[in-house]
Amino acid sequence: MSICSNCYTTKFRPKKKYEVGHWWNNESYLAVVCSDRCKDELEKRVQDRTWMEWRGFPKEVRAVTDKQFTSNL
Repeated sequence: MSICSNCYTTKFRPKKKYEVGHWWNNESYLAVVCSDRCKDELEKRVQDRTWMEWRGFPKEVRAVTDKQFTSNL
């Protein structure tokens, strides 16, 4: 599962993602975006150096906790 580095959605197919990790000198698979719109928005924020400003997560993003991965003993 991939998470879009711009809009934080997890609902996109791996074949349709755009790898953008090279913008931060990372491996390309470490940062992906889900659409042309997200790629353009994030690229603009990288160029004007505002990409680290916190915009908050959208309400549909659910936090993953360790309780989801533990079994009932």
